[in-house]
Amino acid sequence: MPKTQSDKIAHPIAVIGMGCHYPGAKQLSELWENILARRCQFRQFPDQRLPLSEYYDPDPATPDKTYGTRGAFIDGFQFDWINRRVPKKTVDGTDIVHWLALEVADKAIEDAGYRRDTIPTQKTGVILGNSLTGEHTRSNVMRLRWPYVRRALRAAAEVKGLSGKIVEELLETMEKFYKSVFPPITEDTLAGGLSNTIAGRICNFFNFDGGGYTVDGACSSSLIAVVTAANALSNGDLDMALAGGIDISLDTFELIGFAKTGALTAQDMKVYDRRASGFVPGEGCGFVVLKRLEDARKAGDFVYAILKGWGISSDGKGGITAPSKFGQSKALLRAYQKAGYSPHTLHFIEGHGTGTPVGDRTELEGIALAMAAEGEIAPRSCGVTSFKSLVGHTKAAAGIGGLIKAVMAVNQRIVPPTVGCKEPNPIFETTALCLYPILQGEIYQPTAILKAGVSAMGFGGINSHVTLVSGDVPATHLKPSLDERSLLVSQQDSEILVFGANSIYQILKSLEFIREKAKGMSLAEMVDLAAQNSQELLAQTSVRAAIIAETPQELLLRLEELIHLLHSQPPAIGETYMSPMKDVWLAHQVKRSRVAFLFPGQGSQKLNMARTLVERYAWARELVQQADLWLIESGFEPISSLIYRPLDRAVNQQQVEQWFKALTDVAPQAICLTSLLWKHYLKRLGLEPVALGGHSLGELTAFEAAGAYDEKTLLCFAAMRGKAMTVKGDSIGTMASLACSDATAQKLLQGISGYVTVANINSPKQTVISGEKASVTAVCERALVQEIQVRQLPVANAFHSQMVASAAEYVRQKAQIPLLFEQPSTSLFTSVNGQIVNSGLNLKEHFADQIVAQVNFVSLVENLKNKCDLIVEVGSGKVLSGLVEATDTSVLCFPLESKPGIARDLNTFLAAYFVQGGEVNWQALYEQRLVRPFVPAAERLFVDNPCERSFPVSLEEIESSSSFSWGEIQQSSPNLSLAHSSNFSQPESFVADDELTTVLANYLLERGSFLSELISADIQSLPFVNTHNP
Repeated sequence: MPKTQSDKIAHPIAVIGMGCHYPGAKQLSELWENILARRCQFRQFPDQRLPLSEYYDPDPATPDKTYGTRGAFIDGFQFDWINRRVPKKTVDGTDIVHWLALEVADKAIEDAGYRRDTIPTQKTGVILGNSLTGEHTRSNVMRLRWPYVRRALRAAAEVKGLSGKIVEELLETMEKFYKSVFPPITEDTLAGGLSNTIAGRICNFFNFDGGGYTVDGACSSSLIAVVTAANALSNGDLDMALAGGIDISLDTFELIGFAKTGALTAQDMKVYDRRASGFVPGEGCGFVVLKRLEDARKAGDFVYAILKGWGISSDGKGGITAPSKFGQSKALLRAYQKAGYSPHTLHFIEGHGTGTPVGDRTELEGIALAMAAEGEIAPRSCGVTSFKSLVGHTKAAAGIGGLIKAVMAVNQRIVPPTVGCKEPNPIFETTALCLYPILQGEIYQPTAILKAGVSAMGFGGINSHVTLVSGDVPATHLKPSLDERSLLVSQQDSEILVFGANSIYQILKSLEFIREKAKGMSLAEMVDLAAQNSQELLAQTSVRAAIIAETPQELLLRLEELIHLLHSQPPAIGETYMSPMKDVWLAHQVKRSRVAFLFPGQGSQKLNMARTLVERYAWARELVQQADLWLIESGFEPISSLIYRPLDRAVNQQQVEQWFKALTDVAPQAICLTSLLWKHYLKRLGLEPVALGGHSLGELTAFEAAGAYDEKTLLCFAAMRGKAMTVKGDSIGTMASLACSDATAQKLLQGISGYVTVANINSPKQTVISGEKASVTAVCERALVQEIQVRQLPVANAFHSQMVASAAEYVRQKAQIPLLFEQPSTSLFTSVNGQIVNSGLNLKEHFADQIVAQVNFVSLVENLKNKCDLIVEVGSGKVLSGLVEATDTSVLCFPLESKPGIARDLNTFLAAYFVQGGEVNWQALYEQRLVRPFVPAAERLFVDNPCERSFPVSLEEIESSSSFSWGEIQQSSPNLSLAHSSNFSQPESFVADDELTTVLANYLLERGSFLSELISADIQSLPFVNTHNP
C-alpha cells in the first residue's frame, strides 16, 4: 500500500511513564523480569474467589459450571485509604477497580517524573479501557435482590410444608447472614459501581481538567483507550494523557460465560501452537503517560518509546464473536499508513494471542495479509509474542499490558519471547511464512532502534493496532537483577524438590509440610519453592527423597505418592525406591553414589546442544569463545555459530537439515566442547567421578578429564582427527546401526561383496557396521529381510574400519598431543577393549590404533560398573544411556540432555545421586536463574469475591461488625493510638455544614499530620450527613 505524506501523523506520541499491577508483578521491573524469564502466573482458583467445589465440572455441557480450573491473579493490593484521605465507607462501597486504577495511575505519573502536586492539570485527561466495571459491583448488588431470595425461600418452605413461624424466623436470620458479606448501600454505591467514574475519580484526585472517560471495546478496550488518547494529543485536544485499562472480573458471569463459548482451556495455555485449546483467564491494570513527542523533548521527559501509528477497524458482517482476518488486517494497514513505514521493518508484533485455535489462526492470517499488502517479504522476518501466555487473558487490561511489554522491549532493545509454544501452528509454514513465534528472544545493541506492533481484538469484531519505535537509551531502572541472557533461559520444563531427614517420621512431616505450602501455588513459583526447599536441606541425612515435577499439580500428586508410600511401605535400611517414570525417589541409609562419567562420541551432535548452559552462565560463554579462538589459531573454523542456531527462525525443515549438516562437518570438536561444558557444570554441582570412559570420539574427552592433556589440546586434536577422516587417500564410506547382537551381525556380513566390518559392539542388541557404501547398504537390506531394524548414521566416513587407515597414520604422524600419558588422575577405561588404561601409555599410538580398531562398548560397561554405582552420560543425547541399559540393567546410566533444553534429564540424575547418598551443591543449581522468595498461596492477599466471604459465626458478630471500630483504624495505621478509646461513644447524627468543615480543616492544619490521621479516622466513625451530595 503506497504511503502518502498526508497519511503520516503530524505529531508522534511519546510514552514518558508507565505503571502496572499484573499477576506476579506490582512494578514495571518485576513485570519485565517475568517477561524475560517466562514466569507463568497460572494457579488454581483460590476458594475466596471461586471455589471449584461449587462451580467446576469437567463436562463443558454441564449447566452453570466451568471446566476451567486455573487463572492468573494479582495479590498484595491494599488501598491506602488513610493516606489517600478517602473515607473508609466510600472505599467499602466502591468497586475495587476504582482504587486499583487510582494506585496504578499514580505509579505511572511517578514513573513519568511527576507527583500529584507537580503534574500539569490543564488539558490532561484520563482515558480508560474497561468492561462492566468489576466483579465486586456485580456481587454487591445482590444485596438489593434479597426480596427475590426471600420469595424463593418462602415458596420452597411452603412446598415443604414448613410452619409460617419457622419460615419467618428463618427468613429474619437468613437476611442478616445474607447481607453480612455485602457493604451497605450508601450515597457512594452508585458512583462506585459505574465504569466511567473510574476515570473520573482519577481526574478528581489529580485535578485534571482535560476529561476522563471509559471506552469499552471488550478485550481491545485498553488499546483503544491508547488510540483515543493518541488522537486527542495529536489533534490538540489534550496536552497530556493517561491511557490504560483495568479488569478485575473473574467471577461466574465471565468464567462460566467463556466456558460456554469453549474459549477456556482445561489444559495448558498454548499460544500460537498447533495444540492450542483456549485461554486461562487473568486480571490486572496498566497505564501509560503520553505526550506529543515535541512537548516531551521540550520538557526534558525521558521517552521510553514513540508511538508512530495506530489504527482501528471492525469486522463488519459475520458472527458477533467470530474473528475476521480481513477486518483485523485493516487495523494494521491503517496504523502503518499513519506511521510512514512498512510493517516489513518490524522486529516483532505483540499479538492478541489468546491461545484459541480459531483466534490464533485468524490473527496470524490477518497479520500476513497486512504484510502481503506491502509487497513480497522474506520468510521469518517478523516475530510474534503474547503477553497473555504469561498472565492469561486479562481482557479489558490485555491491550495495555501488551503495549507496556512492547514499550519495555523496544526501550531495552530485546525481542521478548512467548511462552507455551512448543509445536508452532502449521499456519507458520504456509500462509504466515513471514512470521515466526519468538521462542528464544533476541538481544540487540543498546543503540539499536527496534520497531514493534501491538494488537488487541474484542468481541463484536473490534480490532486495534499500535506501532512504536525505540525512544531514549535503555532505562536503567528496568535493568534486571540478572543479565538478560541468563533470564531468557531461566525457565525450565521441570524442577527438582529434595527432602532429607534422619527418620521416616521426620521426612514424612517434611513432605506433609511442603504439601500444604505447595497448594495453590503458581507455575512460576515452582522454582522458588524448589530453591527454598534445597536451601533448608540438612546435610548428611539418612532418609532422602526427591521429586521431579513440571507443574504444581504434578508436584502435589507425587507428594501424595511419597506420603502414601511412607505410610504403607516405608523403605528398609539400604533400600531405594524409584517410580516407573523415575520422577519419585526414596532411599533409607543408602550409600551408593559413586559416579562414572561416560562421554558420547560421533553421531551425538544436536543443534543447540548445551545452549542453556552457554546462555545462563558466563563461564560457559567464556569457554565457548575461547574454544573458537583456539580452533582459529590452529587453522580450523570457529564452531559456536554452527552449534547454536535460531531454530524458531528456520524457514522450513530443509533449512534445519542444512544447519545440521554444517554441524556434522565439525561434529568432533562440537561434541567434545559440549562434553566439556557439562563436565564443568557437574563439577560446579559438587560431583567428582570415580571412573571415566568414552565411546569412540568420546574417549578423547575422557582422556582430557583424566589429565592426559588440556582443553585446548582436546578440541584441536578432535578437529584434526575429524579432518583426518577425510584426508586424500581414503575412500568415503558410511556406517549403519543394526538392532542385533555381534554374532548375528557377523552372520549378516558373510558373503557380502566389497568391504564391510563390525565397527562397534554397542550392546547385546545393537551392533554398528562400517565400510563401503554399497556393502553397508547390502547388509542393511539383508537385515531388513530378517526384520532387523536398521538406521543409517550421520557420519562423515566409515570410522573404526580400514577405510580410515590413512587417517590413523595421519594422526600418528601429526597429532599435537603429548607422547606419553604418565598417570591418569582417575580410573580410565578405553572403549577399544574395555580395559583400564595404565600409566605410560603412548598416546599417539593409542589414538591412531583407535581410529581403525573396533569399539567394544559392552566390555567397557562390564568393567566400568565394577568401579561405580551410577553412570552419567556427560554430553548431548541419550544414546549411551540406552546402550548401558541394554547391556546391563544392574547399573543405571542417566543422560544430562537427551534433547537440547530438556532439564528433566539432569534433574532425574541429581535425584538418583542425592537419594543414594550424594551431596550436591544445590545453590549452584539455582545460580543465574530468577528465583524469588516463596510465599505460599495461603499467605497471599488475593482479591476476594464478596459472595465467597465467610459468614459470621453468630448474630452477635453480625451486629458488632456493622459499626466501625478503632481496632480497624489502628490496624490500618499502626502509629495511631487513642487513650481511653473504650470510653468513646458516638454522638447523635448531625449535619456537617461549611462552617464546621472549615473549622475542622484549620484544626487539622494546626495540629499536624498525627492529628490529621486521627481525626480523619475519627470522622469515618461518625454518622455525618453530606449536604452537598444530591
